[in-house]
Amino acid sequence: MTPRRRIWSELLPLEAVRAPGTLALLRRYALELAIAVRPETAAGLPDLAAACADAGVSVAVWPMIADEDGRWASAGNAAAFGAFVARLLDALDARGLAAAEVVVDLEPPIQEVRRALAGGRGALELLGGGPRGAARERPGRRGALWRDAQRAYVEMAGAIHARGVATSAAIVPLVLADGPAGGWERLLGTPVSAPPWGRVSAMLYTSLFEGYSRGALGRDDAVALLALGGRAAARRFGPRAGVSVGAVGTGALGDEPVYRSVAELREDVAVAVTAGVQDLALFDLGGVLARPPAEAWLEALVAPPREPRLPRATLRARAAVAVAALVGQAAGAWGHRARS
Repeated sequence: MTPRRRIWSELLPLEAVRAPGTLALLRRYALELAIAVRPETAAGLPDLAAACADAGVSVAVWPMIADEDGRWASAGNAAAFGAFVARLLDALDARGLAAAEVVVDLEPPIQEVRRALAGGRGALELLGGGPRGAARERPGRRGALWRDAQRAYVEMAGAIHARGVATSAAIVPLVLADGPAGGWERLLGTPVSAPPWGRVSAMLYTSLFEGYSRGALGRDDAVALLALGGRAAARRFGPRAGVSVGAVGTGALGDEPVYRSVAELREDVAVAVTAGVQDLALFDLGGVLARPPAEAWLEALVAPPREPRLPRATLRARAAVAVAALVGQAAGAWGHRARS
């Protein structure tokens, strides 16, 4: 399998991304750029795509809608998200340009993620136990809404492919614990299985596993989760599997825990590759440029691992995976009853 290396760019202004020095750096390390595009920055996408084409840098469009609409793609905003994707691709077509890929970031609405990370009732709401829109519906209606969302994303992926543009999905790692019933997909409202995504990248950010656990997980536990998640992604998605590693800098949430050193990134790359995944993406470009030398981070991402390794699963990592699987199974069974 040919190694593939990408870098996310979420908050860096498009003007900074298309600066000659930045594009030269991406080209030097043969990195594909996944650029976040929001309604307020959409007008700058064609100019960025043209600059990338001139510099020999492959660019993937990473659409994000307004925060009040959820920001990321989910079951509740399929129509709005699909319309925004079409608008971006139409704007490129009008300039005779094309994206190499559209990345669909499948996550619950950003407001729910923020409440969940704050703990308490917010976490229950994210799992459907609170006053979310779909959770207020009758079980049969919830099933219908879920099927409608799946259908919408299937159609959207098909429309993108019809333009000759590839697709990939970025997924929450909990989905890797799902069985055939797709319990976590339904709980989180993220249609992963039905749409024909060309590639699927699991967001296995060790710095977030450790930092957001509030001391429950250490670095060894986070690396073990990366290994377990990488192997699960490779089993489930085969050659379509990818892993996103990080974080080097903060993103939309503003408080994402980050790597302490380049050595942690280097270790994560070695673990992901040994787990059987060659499609790796780093979060993100803004963090890399803000923590020089940028070359050290990028070299750690693209260089073959010096010591390929698959760490032994820690007790805490195994327990976390087991709990996630149990919750997913329970949610899958609940979803089956809702459809009945």
